[in-house]
Formats: sequence, structure tokens, C-alpha cells
Amino acid sequence: MTIPARVLGQRAMRRLAENATPGSLQETARLLRAGELSPRQVLDDCHRRATRANAALNCYVTIGAEQALEQALEQSLSRFRTSAPDERPLLWGIPTSVKDLTPTAGMRTTFASRAFAEHVPPHDAPVVGRMKAAGAAVFAKTSTSEFGILPVTEPELNGVCRNPWDHTLSAGGSSGGAAASVAAGVTAVAHGSDGAGSLRIPASCCGVFAVMPGPGRLPATPRPTLGAGAQDGVVSRTVADAIYWLTALGALDLDEVALAVSEDPWPADDHRIVLTNVPPVDCEVDPACTAAAVAAANLLAGEGCRVEEAAPDWSADAVLDDLMLVRSTVPVAYGDPRPELLDATTRAGIELAGRTSALDLHRAIARLGAYTQRASRVLAEGDVLLTPTVARPSVPHGWVTAPAHPADVFRRAAHFAPFAAFANLAGLCAVSLPLIAPVAPGAPGAVAAPGVGGPVPVGVQLMARPRDLAGLLGLALRLERLAPWANRVPPVWVG
Repeated sequence: MTIPARVLGQRAMRRLAENATPGSLQETARLLRAGELSPRQVLDDCHRRATRANAALNCYVTIGAEQALEQALEQSLSRFRTSAPDERPLLWGIPTSVKDLTPTAGMRTTFASRAFAEHVPPHDAPVVGRMKAAGAAVFAKTSTSEFGILPVTEPELNGVCRNPWDHTLSAGGSSGGAAASVAAGVTAVAHGSDGAGSLRIPASCCGVFAVMPGPGRLPATPRPTLGAGAQDGVVSRTVADAIYWLTALGALDLDEVALAVSEDPWPADDHRIVLTNVPPVDCEVDPACTAAAVAAANLLAGEGCRVEEAAPDWSADAVLDDLMLVRSTVPVAYGDPRPELLDATTRAGIELAGRTSALDLHRAIARLGAYTQRASRVLAEGDVLLTPTVARPSVPHGWVTAPAHPADVFRRAAHFAPFAAFANLAGLCAVSLPLIAPVAPGAPGAVAAPGVGGPVPVGVQLMARPRDLAGLLGLALRLERLAPWANRVPPVWVG
């Protein structure tokens, strides 16, 4: 007898829940459904943790006041209060944060810019509406870079978001607040968005898991884009919680959940994993980052996966200036705010774009379009590309923005995270796993030890075609089982 796919998916969700770690999203959801915790208790505890973490990390821009918390809680509960526990949506009563680049009705959204310091949107972004429909209570906004342009989170309006592993180093960006808050244990998952690595870069810096689910998986938030565009996604402490969140929001169906948790989500006969430590741009890659990718490849090969090392045809040095020019025009899409209200780096970029002719801008866009078409053909159907997430474990605050010329700022940003933007330009789905701790140069890689503190984490990135998201998550689950990271927490920990 053939078991219906929906039943297999439901069984898969139960398998994930049975193995839920303490404090995970799934455990909290189970306790809420069982009546062992009340939504008010969960929200109050989350609010206290957020306040403590924010004092140390500055990872939140806005934390809801008492009235806002009550309103968020009521919105989460009202439609489903009389429903049976099994009929309630998966995120019923779960507190959640939203990146400050994403509009939330009635809650301040600054885009990390002084031009929008007191901006309160009248409507939710589509993905926020999806979160609320799934039962979540939006209680806070997480810090980002101005308009999400930079891979670090240190806007002039809201200040530096600090890394919970080392306050002298960047938490990454632009979803730095989301990654730092999850790493510190405020929430098990957090919303973020990714236009050129903005979820995966901070996930690597802060030692958490991140998923950019691929185009069309979640309702698009209107925002300036490159290639296939910015995508909403999630950072989490565990792969299972990310799967749960994506399922709750309709980004994964139950068939895909069943595939992700199956014994062989990526059969070697049909798929291969391509390892490369050679970035698309000409820059050095820290030995700790290359060792992490090699160690991940060795773990997967030991599981019977077909792993090959190759250098993709993805050189992008020639398009760096074009990317910089196009990204410099992003503020125009936010209403073209006055230059004096912009951060120094953003202002320098928009001034440079203003001195560029319309013809030269169009040429840059055309060249980027041609590169995007080439990038989309690099990864064959059924392949996974395995790389380091970043080229350096992290960078000191101010390192990316230190140069005066915007082209030099952008080049530093690209040299910090040269692998990430390719997935956006090529229209792929991608994850970053905090699998391996930094190791000495020349060493083959080492699994992170459990405990508190230690070196800044290093992320490993997996990229695939969007239709292969479930298999990609299955590989991530397999790596997490082989080298679990959730029991390793940073010095700033409030969970």
C-alpha cells in the first residue's frame, strides 16, 4: 500500500519534533499546544531576554512596549483561541522579530537610515502578513545596515550591532541583528532577508544556521534587487527549526519535509556535491574558512555522497564596479532621501552614481544581466555547490567602511564575503551552517567542541537550484547530526 505524501510529511514533522532540542522553536510550539506554557509567559520571557541581549549587543532597533506587546499577542491568538490545539497554525503564540528593513504595520521601521528614523508603516510586508497568519506575534525589529547595502551592521542611526562571540568583531550583515539575537538565545529563529548574502554572512559570523529559500518560496517584499533579487528567509539555531518555520509560512510543503528528513535526501547516483574554495573575485581566503569547507566535504563523502572538487566558471572581478554602481542607487527606491540624512558610505555612493551618465548606468545593468545569465548556468540541475560562506571569519567594526571612496568600500565588502552574492545573482537557494570551528593553517578541519565561548565560528555554504531546497536542507540535517553545533554557545548568552 502506498502511503500518501501528506501522511509522510506529517510523520516527518513529528520526527523533527521528537528530536527537538531544549528551547527550540518546536519545543516551545509543543508546550504551547499542550497548555504547559501560555503565550503570555512565552512572550514575557522573550521580552526579558531581548532586553538583556540588547544591552550587550545592540541587536534590536525596536522592542515593543507593553501596549505593542499586548496588541501583538492578541493578533496572534484571537483568530485561533477557540480552535483545538491540533488545528492551530504552527507558529501559534510564538514571539518573533522582523528585520528592520521589512515594513511592519504600526511598528517603527527605520531601514537603518536617519531619513526614516520615526517611520511607522501603515501596512505589513507580505512576508510579515504570512508570519502573522501562521500565528506569530511580532514583538521586535532587528538591526540592519542602511537599506541593507553593506555586509556589516553598523548604521549611523542605530549604532554598531556587536558579535556575541567577540564584541570587537562584526556580527555581519545586513541581517546582523537577527543572527546576533538568535546566537545569544533570545529566540530560536528570526526573520531576515538576503540580497547578496545578507542572511548567510551574519549567520557565519555569529555561529547560527541560515536559509535563503530561493525565488518564489515566500511572498516578495518590494525592495530594490539585483539578479533574482533579495529574498526573505530565516536564521535559526538548528536546521529542524528552520524547516519548521519555512513549513509554517508555506515555503515548504509536506512532501518536501518528508524528503528533507528521509534517510537519503541527496542520492549519489542522481546528484553530486561540488567543492570549491576558489572565490568568484580575486581575493585571499582565510585558511580557517577553506578548512571548514574541506571538512564538510569530507563528512559528506564519508556518508556516501559523491563529492568532487572543481573551480566553477564564475569569475566576477569585472562586474564588481557594476555591482557597486547599481547598489549605490538603492536609496532612490526609498524615496530619494536628502544626502545629509544618509550614512557617509551611502552618501558617497549616491554622489558617485549622480556623476554617472544614464548610458554608463545602463551599460552596467546590461553587463550585470549578462553575468547573471552566465551565473545561472554554472550549477547543473541536481548539483550542490559547497564553499566557505565568507573569506574571513569576521572583520573589525569599521573595517569595511574605512575607505573614503565607495568603490574601495565595496571591494572590501566583496573580499570579506566573495562567495555569497553569486547565489542571488544565479537565482539559487542557499544555506550557511556553523559546522566547523576555526583551525590552524594547514589542518584538515575540526568539529567545534561543546561549551561556552571559543573562537569566532566559521560558516560553510551549500547552494542549489530552488527546486532542490528540500534535498539541500536534508544535507544540512545530515551535517548537523554528524557535527552538532547547537550545544556550543557564545559568551553573551541569555537563553
